[in-house]
Amino acid sequence: MLIQMLDLEAVKPRTLVGATFLKFLSDNESAFNLLYCIAFALMDHLWLAMHASYMDFNAVMKLTRHQLEKELLEENITRLEELSSYAHLLGNS
Repeated sequence: MLIQMLDLEAVKPRTLVGATFLKFLSDNESAFNLLYCIAFALMDHLWLAMHASYMDFNAVMKLTRHQLEKELLEENITRLEELSSYAHLLGNS
């Protein structure tokens, strides 16, 4: 999901989200690892909040992707640690 969302298979990102992520990656070589952890923590939070079952997996993933894209495109974000979903990684839901 992250590879598709960030358009990482392209030589040059074709999406605004992908281009935005490259800025984070240029500042922090571990940016993908951190975003992966944030995405997983967000997915877990949404899964529990939605009382999801395995039949809801696609809906939870779609919502996770939408939330991450929205947060990555916020103008005041300069580091991944500033994403509001980062709080889920710290256990501060």
